[in-house]
Amino acid sequence: MRINLLDPASFTGGHPHDQYDWLRENEPVHWHEEPDGRGFWAITGYQHVYDIGRNAEVFSSEPTIMIADPGPGQLDLSGPAKMMLMMDPPEHTSYRKLISREFTQGPARHYNRRIEELASQIVDAVIDRGECEFVSEIAGEMPSFVIADLMGLPLDDGRELYKLTEVIHSAPETLPENAIPMAVAKMFEYGQGVIAEKRASPGDDLASKLLAAELDGRKLTDPEFLLFFLLLIDAGGDTTRNLVATGMYELLAHPDQLALLTSDLDRHLPSAREELLRWTSPVIYMRRTVKVDTELGGKQLREGDKVVLYYGAANRDAAAFDKPHVLDVTREPNRHLAFGGGHHICLGQWFARLEIDAILREVLTRMTSIEISGEPSWLKSNFISGLTRMPVRFEVA
Repeated sequence: MRINLLDPASFTGGHPHDQYDWLRENEPVHWHEEPDGRGFWAITGYQHVYDIGRNAEVFSSEPTIMIADPGPGQLDLSGPAKMMLMMDPPEHTSYRKLISREFTQGPARHYNRRIEELASQIVDAVIDRGECEFVSEIAGEMPSFVIADLMGLPLDDGRELYKLTEVIHSAPETLPENAIPMAVAKMFEYGQGVIAEKRASPGDDLASKLLAAELDGRKLTDPEFLLFFLLLIDAGGDTTRNLVATGMYELLAHPDQLALLTSDLDRHLPSAREELLRWTSPVIYMRRTVKVDTELGGKQLREGDKVVLYYGAANRDAAAFDKPHVLDVTREPNRHLAFGGGHHICLGQWFARLEIDAILREVLTRMTSIEISGEPSWLKSNFISGLTRMPVRFEVA
């Protein structure tokens, strides 16, 4: 079996489950060569991925959660101001507290009516045409609108910022030179405008609250706010956008499961959502760096080694899931790791679930006979798995 988890082509059409299966069975802690780097340990078993995500004392999120160390063509968000994803406790805990109460299950539920309104508005815009480009006009609109709404930004701006995140998540070698740093620079330029606007006229939105918040007795610096802004815009759309688009792709590829889901949507939607999260695993990996020599799966890991957690592989581990390669929209329980785990578990997971439910409900109750009408295309990335284009046609229910 040829193992190559660096090539974006390995992820065209979804995760390379043939490679994952071989690794879990033969070498769940696998040394993976890296042509332009020092190599890394690829971790594919559920329990290892679960445990490492909860052990910051041995496996650090610093200096980066990306496989490649910062360098030419790579994005360096590790310092001196750092993105929260690249922090360990207690620093991470302090930063997360600044916004965590805004994203807990209770506040998310209070926002549910607004999310449902946005979902209806999104489908309204395409329903009379009988066709649409599902990724940009349906799946991408939902999280773009919600995060813009939360941050107190115009909804149309959320759409434009989403386009920048697609560039940021693409493999550098598939883009023009410096495309990723330029996209981040545009995001920061927009964020500087947000800083000026919200300081002059603060509101009840998340951006205003962040600018007013205090960290150890001081307010965030502009670079610290901009990294928070980038994280919220970037991560705020990842899972929802890619789950909704790829999830619909998979439902159309499994018509028996789509029929079962729509036969009793109220009953099956919660379990279907979790199963689609497990099945599609939009975030491909997160990296950790070994802080002290340790042993894992019979291998000796040295201080400074890179350890890469493959969530899509963990979510198909037969040791954790019965018939893992079967899509079952009624699967319960479902302890998938699509949102990561430990202290870095996805902050926006409750909003993501509400967004997924709202947009899938609108689509599946208002559109029938949905079919793919053109060749889908996939994001050229080894970090995020998802579609960039999927034209569909449908009939109005």
